[in-house]
Amino acid sequence: MQGWVDSPLTEKGELQAAEAGQKLADIHFDLAVSSDMMRAIHTLDIILANNHQSTAVHREIHQDVREIYFGSFEGVDSVMTWNIIGGPLGHLHQEDLISEHGILKVRDFMHDADPFHEAETGDHLRTRIQAAVSHIQEELKDGQTAIVVSHGTFLRNLASLYSKDVPFVEQPQNGSITILDVTSEPKIISYNK
Repeated sequence: MQGWVDSPLTEKGELQAAEAGQKLADIHFDLAVSSDMMRAIHTLDIILANNHQSTAVHREIHQDVREIYFGSFEGVDSVMTWNIIGGPLGHLHQEDLISEHGILKVRDFMHDADPFHEAETGDHLRTRIQAAVSHIQEELKDGQTAIVVSHGTFLRNLASLYSKDVPFVEQPQNGSITILDVTSEPKIISYNK
């Protein structure tokens, strides 16, 4: 459970970022946003270094696109964490909890199981995601494009908010690409590609 525990990008992560950068090499970006976590900032650097169209892109770092805060579960083994959270609810796996209750409700279960109740709640996360999307909408003019480097669990929750077709959202692969159309009503165009 990494969450807000900051760490450098691994060698594998650097390769995944370079692959994503190569896939996006010919797309012009007017705005480049990154989470404030070191691993996300480095990922954005690598992606932009591979881009042939965005030489003078406006860059921003935002806390609103950082990973989910897992509270007391930060740095704890994920199997043990989900046993603690889901066991009393009759589920030992995160996926079973999400399937039954929805991904944002699982944030509440984690918050409730956290001894200090510091883990992010579903409502807090929804507000943070909506604020991030609103900020990007405000920054872009019609026809402009942004690249946003965030984190897997954040993206999974974002997709659950902006996709009517996907009630249960799979965990995205590191280095995968998700497209969110922020024109008026935000909606997921593609996920985990």
